[in-house]
Amino acid sequence: MQILLQRARQNDIQAQFYLGNAYANGLGIASNPEQAAYWYKKAAEQGKPGAQYNLGLLYASGKGVPQSDELAVHWYGKAAENDLPNAQNNLGTAYYTGKGIHQDYQKAVYWWKKSAHQGYAEAQYNLGVAYYNGKGVLQNDLTAIQWFRKAADTGNAKAQYSLGFASLTGKGASRNLQQAVHWFRRAARQGLPEALYALGTLYANTPNNPDSKIAAYVLLNRAAQIQTEAEEALKTLENEMTPEQIAQARSLTPEEILH
Repeated sequence: MQILLQRARQNDIQAQFYLGNAYANGLGIASNPEQAAYWYKKAAEQGKPGAQYNLGLLYASGKGVPQSDELAVHWYGKAAENDLPNAQNNLGTAYYTGKGIHQDYQKAVYWWKKSAHQGYAEAQYNLGVAYYNGKGVLQNDLTAIQWFRKAADTGNAKAQYSLGFASLTGKGASRNLQQAVHWFRRAARQGLPEALYALGTLYANTPNNPDSKIAAYVLLNRAAQIQTEAEEALKTLENEMTPEQIAQARSLTPEEILH
């Protein structure tokens, strides 16, 4: 740390960046968001993309610096211009939501495409949402599904859920209940509340199968900790189950159901 600090004070950009990481994450030194921001800014001003992005994150969260969506976007923009995919994704999201910058769906799509073509899964998912909703691009379900699949294949839970929803409804894909369950299960394994609720609802509506109701209860019970809809579905399901079934369901976890 002493050597790192000495080099950082001598304006070594890599040392400044590593020192920012050390203070941000408590690596070899006590965590200190203010010092992290100080050294990230030193490296960011010299053009280090990772430092620019991390400084943007600190401004977005208000850790170590006064919270500022505008300054977060400013630094995301610097890193995005330096071709950093996670910064490009965050800049696209800022344009899409209008948080810290004037809302512009077309610019959101522009930056998401930059990031998505570098393989960044979150941007691929976001681009899929843009095509699905027709915001910033011409609405196209098939193109949306293509981007969802790219993100889903690398483990993005929201994209996996979106593929499950498409398979369930037939919007952008052939209706296929087995495929819907497949993608919902993959997303639910990652704890995504929407997937837990969707899969729990499917199991709850499986006729003549007591085990499905038990599985549904387990999944809906976890989702109900976050989602009001799941809480209501859980109450309805309880009325259809015996006390013994409920007791059995309460002894299980979603991880056991989804193994």
